[in-house]
Amino acid sequence: MSTERCFHCNEPVPAGFHFSREFDGRTRSFCCAGCLAVADTIISSNLADYYRFRTEPAAKANAMPDSLRAELANFDAPDVLADVSRKQGELTEIELSLSGISCAACAWLIEKQLRQLPAVHQVNVNSTTQRCHLVWHSEQTPLSEVLASLTKIGYQASPFIADNEEQQFKAELSRFLKRLAVSGIMSMQVMMLAVALYFGDYSGIEASHQGYLRWISLFLSLPVVLYAALPFVNSAWRGIKARQLNMDVPVSLAIYYTFFASAYATVFNTGEVYFESVCMFTFLLQLGKFFEYRARARAREATGNLLKIMPVSATLLVNGQQQIVSARRLQPGDTILLKPGETIAADGDVLRGQSSADESMLTGEYRPVAKTIGDKVLAGSINHDGLLEIKVTAALGASRLGQIISLQQRTLSQKPAVLQKTDTLARYFVERLLLIAAATFVLWYVWLDADRAFWVTLSVLVATCPCALSLAAPTAVTCALARLNRRGVLIKNSAVLDVLPQLSHIVFDKTGTLTEGRFSLSSVEMLSQQYSESEALNLIANLEAYSEHPIGRAFSGYLSAKVSLQDVHIQVGAGISATYAGRQVKVGNAAFCNVKHHRDAMVYLSIDDNEIAAIGLQDALRPEVPRLLGALRRHGYQLIMLTGDSSARADELQQQLQFDLMVKGCNPEQKVAEITQLVDAGHKVLMLGDGINDNPGFHAAHVSVTLQSGSDLSKNQADVVLLQPSIGLLAELLSGSNQAQRIIQQNLRWSVGYNLLIIPLAVAGFVSPYIAVLGMSFSSLLVVSNSLRLLKK
Repeated sequence: MSTERCFHCNEPVPAGFHFSREFDGRTRSFCCAGCLAVADTIISSNLADYYRFRTEPAAKANAMPDSLRAELANFDAPDVLADVSRKQGELTEIELSLSGISCAACAWLIEKQLRQLPAVHQVNVNSTTQRCHLVWHSEQTPLSEVLASLTKIGYQASPFIADNEEQQFKAELSRFLKRLAVSGIMSMQVMMLAVALYFGDYSGIEASHQGYLRWISLFLSLPVVLYAALPFVNSAWRGIKARQLNMDVPVSLAIYYTFFASAYATVFNTGEVYFESVCMFTFLLQLGKFFEYRARARAREATGNLLKIMPVSATLLVNGQQQIVSARRLQPGDTILLKPGETIAADGDVLRGQSSADESMLTGEYRPVAKTIGDKVLAGSINHDGLLEIKVTAALGASRLGQIISLQQRTLSQKPAVLQKTDTLARYFVERLLLIAAATFVLWYVWLDADRAFWVTLSVLVATCPCALSLAAPTAVTCALARLNRRGVLIKNSAVLDVLPQLSHIVFDKTGTLTEGRFSLSSVEMLSQQYSESEALNLIANLEAYSEHPIGRAFSGYLSAKVSLQDVHIQVGAGISATYAGRQVKVGNAAFCNVKHHRDAMVYLSIDDNEIAAIGLQDALRPEVPRLLGALRRHGYQLIMLTGDSSARADELQQQLQFDLMVKGCNPEQKVAEITQLVDAGHKVLMLGDGINDNPGFHAAHVSVTLQSGSDLSKNQADVVLLQPSIGLLAELLSGSNQAQRIIQQNLRWSVGYNLLIIPLAVAGFVSPYIAVLGMSFSSLLVVSNSLRLLKK
């Protein structure tokens, strides 16, 4: 193998390959004709800046086969297009799901490529969610041509159908951003005026000027209290109607109490004004709410992203005639035609044909499953080699994939015990705070000084507002997230930092998690002296290039030179045969290759029925796994393996790694049941997996972790993504969370201690509203400073 790397995808350039192109005064080499064609398209289209500014290599490109062209053409059918898009007058609006995006430069390249099409009116690409919002003239340019233009530059796109829940979340996100902008902008303006008022109190200011600045501050604060702060009021009102006191009750009281007191002082030119405190307090709380919302939105977004693997169209057979229809409209009893390489549109039974299916996205196992007459197929799995006729037994909504979505929604709706405890603590805090404020007002109004009752009560509310308390965890969490991110751990749901130190059980998936998730050559035994090992592997790689079989991918890196093959024939579930230099070549299992003496091998090569080579394949264990499991055991964690693999390989791993519990042959429902049983017993559970079959288990567990090499869906929905190809980062995650927990506890102790100190002083009238604001600000600053220490660890 050559050490030279492809300029486009950074994969090794096979020896003997001579694909190259001049760029920026240098000769660039490519690993295949597909990468060269993509690079030539990008550079020729005046989009060469992509290569200059990208931060990650592109995905490996392939020439667009005729089967993909035919699949893209299915999107032009009126029935299908109507289901996946929306009309805006003469324009058509659609959401596309993208594959192959590796950095922001990819998003720039896609936008530039699409904007060169005359029919495109608007295009926006989000590199984080890997989505594209497109508005174009569909009558002028069919959707298939738009998608084909992306294929030319190395990206695959397909329509994405967002459910109603996701659309509601997007609308709510837009409202959050607007309120955050209003409170932030107004805070800056009012704060400048407050500085002038503060200096005026010490250096002297004319009454007319003071009144003018107060009135301006009042009007600038109105958008904050009448718009930006409304979510707190609505939440407080819902809690009161349900006879529950939440944290938004004292927040709302403090905001509006302070505003109306300041407005009263402005109108009647008496007392102090605190409009800057109203605006800044609202902004800080809105910021915290926004981050909390984003965490929940990512979890909900995962359910919508499951629709990415659902096929959009299907070939329906009506009286023997093929008709392209929307896959969402298939009903039990329909008969559909499934071509090689297509995604199965619905659960069903095979009526005619033979093939094999890749069910890894649903089961987590990469070995192909043979399909023949009478066998069941699952929506979302991929047909490999043969042509199948399928009788639909369940529509998409009732399919196994639909059941996984439903299962996720149920687990999402279950409230973790840690949040229930937090709610109980919040109600306790709020009840005591309101009682103290009410008692303070009565005490001062009846017995002490009625004129000061209003302002003393305001001081109690402002001084004890849960600002520092609300910042105690978020600031520490933010610093911990940044620290872990630098070390290759991306935490998408900050709430897990509170749960990780309490973990007792860690659940592992097998394929793609403990193992590398792909077939590789474990042994090559040459059975003939006529060919060298490299020649035999090159010949096998040439034959396997005609197959969509996962085993064939194990040989793709051994393709060193193209050879001429004729009469290539694929026998489903057995192997591939062809004519090479006038001789019959076979690659496949022992029976297909007429092997007389079986060996410990999965693939054989024979020429004219003479045995040439026997190749062993394996899904290798990740090298860091034994050390990681040993470290976890020393820290007292119980280790469990739940795998969909029912073969002897699962028993081999159990014997080698000695898990506390191993359950094999698990479907998604069984994984959820096992994890739920642990949760119900009071244990804190983390699950580490990488496939769609793990997603319901992700939601059932307290913490979910996946790898960067896992499926796009797993990365979108997991709480934590390990950005480097090593599950050894799990130890870094657990260590970082423990350090973050110590800082959070310190912040909470200070916040509670501050309130215990300031409340008696405020009630006694020794703390003016002005000092209360300063005390609250100092408390918040101290919490933030303590959290910043995490960045130095």
